[in-house]
Amino acid sequence: MASELSTLVSQRIIDDFTSQLNHWGLDRFYYTLLPSLTPKGLRLNDCDQALDWKRVFSLKRMRSAVASDSDILKYRDEFIRRYAVRDFSLVRADGSSLKLGVPVLWSDEWVSSRRIAGFKQLKQRHNIQTRMVFFTAVDSRPDIIGLCMLFSSLPEEDVLARINNQTQGLSELLTEYSAIFNALTFRSINPLINFGVLSPTCAKILALVADGYSSEEIGRQLHITERGVNYHLDRARQIMVARNRTNLVSKAYQHGVL
Repeated sequence: MASELSTLVSQRIIDDFTSQLNHWGLDRFYYTLLPSLTPKGLRLNDCDQALDWKRVFSLKRMRSAVASDSDILKYRDEFIRRYAVRDFSLVRADGSSLKLGVPVLWSDEWVSSRRIAGFKQLKQRHNIQTRMVFFTAVDSRPDIIGLCMLFSSLPEEDVLARINNQTQGLSELLTEYSAIFNALTFRSINPLINFGVLSPTCAKILALVADGYSSEEIGRQLHITERGVNYHLDRARQIMVARNRTNLVSKAYQHGVL
């Protein structure tokens, strides 16, 4: 399933952000949320106690993102599917440890010689010459990190020349708009929902449980069996390491599912 544009951010906000990015020679972007990166790998609070996030979390499964246009998401989907053995946006382009709040050039040097020709053709089809990555912290959510991918039709040297001595201004702009995107779309792009760790059906069931409905009543509303409802709830309890339904609803709120 191809990723789609989030409909929760107005075109005016998207256009305003893109217009301001033009000052640095950047013209396109996409933004989403990921589990924070720790020495143990991907994690979302204590969920990694029950599941190996390297297995359960896959960037190929991203459903939606805030983005400048649908074409950049097509590029992203093909890149992830064909060229990213693992997602190299999760580390600094130079291989050093992740640093929040600083835009970093995302080099093509890691692409193997066998695949570089195809990768260059992919970028050419989507009018991309330069790529940058920006990570930002999410207020009151140490378990989640914001990822903004930035693109330009200009050569790297031209973009770097525009950014020269103005990195702080670009960082402040990206931090400001990341906070806006989080406020408007958190429930739809948080990792548990956006990457299919919890299915849409499970999310609906959790919302109905929070409203006080029993498994039998939920089954009638969603046209599934009571056993099916309980299966989804058991799965959610395992993922969020919840003791019972009450604790599950509480954690669903904590994780932004509800």
